[in-house]
Amino acid sequence: MTNILWRGTVIVHRYMGMLIGLLMVMWFVSGIVMMYVPFPQVKETERLRFLPQIPWQTCCQYGPRADDIQIARVQVEDYLGVPAMRLRAPGQLDSIYDLTTYTQIQVDADTARKAVLEAAPRIVGKDAAIVGYEQVPLDQFTIGRAQRDRPLHRFQFDDPNKTTIYVSGTAGQVVMWTTQTERFWNWLGTIPHFLYFEALRTQQQLWSQTMIWTSLLGTFLTAVGIILGVLQLRRGKDGRLSPYRGWFYWHHIVGLVFGVLTLTWAFSGLVSMNPWGLLEGGRGRGEASLAQGPSPKWGDIKASLETLSMQLIGANVVSLTSAPFGGKLYWMATFGDSTTKRLDAAGHLAPPNTAELAQAAARIAGDRGIAEQGLVNEEDDYYYARQRRRFDQVTLPVYRIVLNDDEQTRYYLDPNTGTLLQRADETARWRRWLFSGLHRLDFTVWMRTPGIRDVIMWLTLLGGLAVSVTGVYLGYRRIRSDVTVMLRPFRRTGDRPQRETQAAS
Repeated sequence: MTNILWRGTVIVHRYMGMLIGLLMVMWFVSGIVMMYVPFPQVKETERLRFLPQIPWQTCCQYGPRADDIQIARVQVEDYLGVPAMRLRAPGQLDSIYDLTTYTQIQVDADTARKAVLEAAPRIVGKDAAIVGYEQVPLDQFTIGRAQRDRPLHRFQFDDPNKTTIYVSGTAGQVVMWTTQTERFWNWLGTIPHFLYFEALRTQQQLWSQTMIWTSLLGTFLTAVGIILGVLQLRRGKDGRLSPYRGWFYWHHIVGLVFGVLTLTWAFSGLVSMNPWGLLEGGRGRGEASLAQGPSPKWGDIKASLETLSMQLIGANVVSLTSAPFGGKLYWMATFGDSTTKRLDAAGHLAPPNTAELAQAAARIAGDRGIAEQGLVNEEDDYYYARQRRRFDQVTLPVYRIVLNDDEQTRYYLDPNTGTLLQRADETARWRRWLFSGLHRLDFTVWMRTPGIRDVIMWLTLLGGLAVSVTGVYLGYRRIRSDVTVMLRPFRRTGDRPQRETQAAS
């Protein structure tokens, strides 16, 4: 019975090693690429760098709108040479209005073309021309883009980088651009690693289940391999640790050395998909809204803009975005030199203070109480630059709140705006260690140092790749041998007439 179980386990490992092993080879190769080339994204700070100064001289006209209507977000920028306001009511998409006439701007193909041509010289250079256009709901490189930006107007340019620029069909602004180099490396990195193929990724449930089951099979395959490797471990008179020779020897030894790391990567990849809701965290209590307070009313926004439009003439402000906090209306003003300052409703500088942040902390905590709060100048184990986007930086200092509840829930507020940046409850902390810790090996601070981390990640990823490649090759070689044995009787039957003819002659 034991022999049958052993033989069956070996056969399962052999055939799975051929099929799932190929997938794991792809995961390791693409993981190396992802260390250096993230999935394309354009941060708001990058977009703002390309904006011209708001022409306040021609502002502002307001159409009929009830003063008591709440507004979720307002943003004033230059749009095709005129001051324009992007307006978002709670639960609705953006609308954009020309503030010289207060007419709504319809973002059709012609408007999007004008917007992209205005931005293009600062993104792709002055001499680049549009060589392709299409309106799309999304494509391979905008998967996961917020619904509020769709449809997207996609423009291809003939610049040396073969840049593609996307304009939001609702807000009318440039929201994304990619280069040929980014797209090439993503086909070797993020796309195969996360199975981010458009046809699959757009089917959310199918994609999720595919990722879960392939990760589960990869975890099972590796665990079985480790068990078999340990059971076959022995030290003979020749000092060898393995009874095997050739490729089997190297697969056995490399598997023993890097098998556990390979297992942790497969398992943590499974964890990242939150299989069957095992790490489903609490949905919170609307803490972002508690910090922000109620959305401002249109009457207050209009009165404030009338004042600001006079005060900011010549101030080189390129973007003005509402940032309500504690029930009061504030604005984040971004200037041409990329600096950002908070203004109150009357246009005066109003940087957040610790008293405001403490009040926000009290609103978030409610009756749970606060164990710790205050500004911190360093990253901690639950708030740090995400390695999957290695070029990102977190906001520091940050206002950290630790609640006095059973989960020791943590909140991190941007001290410049009061915005809730991150929430970490008990489930989130488990996910941090089981995914980020195991998948990126960032258990210690020094693993976040790019140079040290790169060396360690290269060594371990290459080790895991060696385990997978040798396993695939051995599986292929054995399967080919098995197929040859199965086909041998048919080949002999086919040869018989020829041998009989030769004998008769």
